[in-house]
Amino acid sequence: MKNDLMEILIRVMLQNHLDELQQSAAEDSRRVEEARLAAEKKWFEGVRPECHPSEEDINRMKATYHYNPGFIHIAVVGSAGAGKSSFINAVRGLSTNHTMAAPAGIIETTRTVTRYPDPRPNSRTIWYDVPGSGTLEVPDWKYFNDMGLYIFDCIIVVIDNRFLDSDLAILRTCEQFKNIEAFLVRSKSDQHIKNMVSQKMGFDPWDPDSDMDDTTRSLFRLTRSQEHQRFIDETHQNVQINLEKGNLPPKNVYIVCNDAMHQTVCTGKIHPTKTIDEAKLLDDVKEFTLKRLQLGCST
Repeated sequence: MKNDLMEILIRVMLQNHLDELQQSAAEDSRRVEEARLAAEKKWFEGVRPECHPSEEDINRMKATYHYNPGFIHIAVVGSAGAGKSSFINAVRGLSTNHTMAAPAGIIETTRTVTRYPDPRPNSRTIWYDVPGSGTLEVPDWKYFNDMGLYIFDCIIVVIDNRFLDSDLAILRTCEQFKNIEAFLVRSKSDQHIKNMVSQKMGFDPWDPDSDMDDTTRSLFRLTRSQEHQRFIDETHQNVQINLEKGNLPPKNVYIVCNDAMHQTVCTGKIHPTKTIDEAKLLDDVKEFTLKRLQLGCST
């Protein structure tokens, strides 16, 4: 009888212990699920979870991207089709058909992060072409972490005619890292100004078959100047509105086109009609690069 009672007590104790373990596991699972749902809720409401890579993550991504503390590593990011690859070519002074050029196209041509050393003599800059954010190939969720953007010294966010949530998410995450300098670039300015002028005049004045008399030609020059300035003003206004909506501080936007950028890099001269902020962007990136190299690039 005594042995039977002892056996019952042991079974009860074991069962109680098992119940406690199962309850604890269920509570842990519930807390994990609640945390996941809360993070996703914040993300979709525009409040992105903070990016906290481990030391192991940082070392792994630095090895993956061949990070060298003696150089400045610049990631060019943005939505698919924003003109990232063409920008990297222009800022390095390369035409699109150059053997060292990044592949560029209307659709997203970049599938993996691609490293492009700057071909200019004594350059200490390495450019990285990053797959477009917000696409099916590269989901917006955890984009910054998955791409390892936290290891770069500088991130240039390239936008086209729309300022997307994914662009804001990248800029917002950059704010968490004191070692990352972020620049905002509005690309394809020449194409958009050309469209605005053509719409205003009712035909394409750049068409070689268009026959313009002196009066129409004078109107074309005036319209081009007016739409040029209107595009600049509206771009600055729209960018600041989107930054404010995204709870981000005001930020300068550099308005550029690849033809003017390429000419400025190669000749040091500005394009007579297309230049806007190309020289300013090059000067500011150069100034950042020199300062970072003097301080040391290691993060």
